[in-house]
Amino acid sequence: MKPSIFLNDMLTKGAILGGVMLLSSIAETAMLYYGNSVNWIVVMSIECLVAMAAYCYLVYRFTKGYATLVLSERKEMPYFSYGSGLSYATSISMLAGVIVALGSYMFRHYIVGYENYIAATVKLLQDYLSQTEVPASMVGTYDQMFKTLQAQEEPSLISSIFSGIWSYLLAGTIVGMIVAAFTKREPKIFDNQESQDEQ
Repeated sequence: MKPSIFLNDMLTKGAILGGVMLLSSIAETAMLYYGNSVNWIVVMSIECLVAMAAYCYLVYRFTKGYATLVLSERKEMPYFSYGSGLSYATSISMLAGVIVALGSYMFRHYIVGYENYIAATVKLLQDYLSQTEVPASMVGTYDQMFKTLQAQEEPSLISSIFSGIWSYLLAGTIVGMIVAAFTKREPKIFDNQESQDEQ
């Protein structure tokens, strides 16, 4: 099989996966920034679950599609190994991580503003804690957490990209290990030999 088949398919499917997950990330950031109610936490939680389901489905669908493509290329002895499925799943996931990190950074930096993003995060958490019973012993811990959030500097573009790659590499490895088990196809050596003997 030609290496270009893997590269072309990986780049195409990775870009699609990254675009879908970037829309999810932007939606979460927008809800966090523009939401003016604690109820938005529930909406964000539902959106996160939907995004996770979409991620798993797309990784499975794209890996299965690539497996079908590989099997069609190996007509004499069609097989698709577990390692091929895992490497493909992690590859498209890492590319998606780069796209998500880059797009999210641009959205937070140029549209929302990092300081506004942090301020909205702190406000939403404070509003949420104000409606729950917080033990007196935890008040100081939460205050320190909020101060730490407000004091931290915006991560650079490079560090954001590496963070995105690492996060999606981990996710791609976990999901890919499961997906690869369903998409692998062992070579049928004996069936191929029997068909040749019959001829």
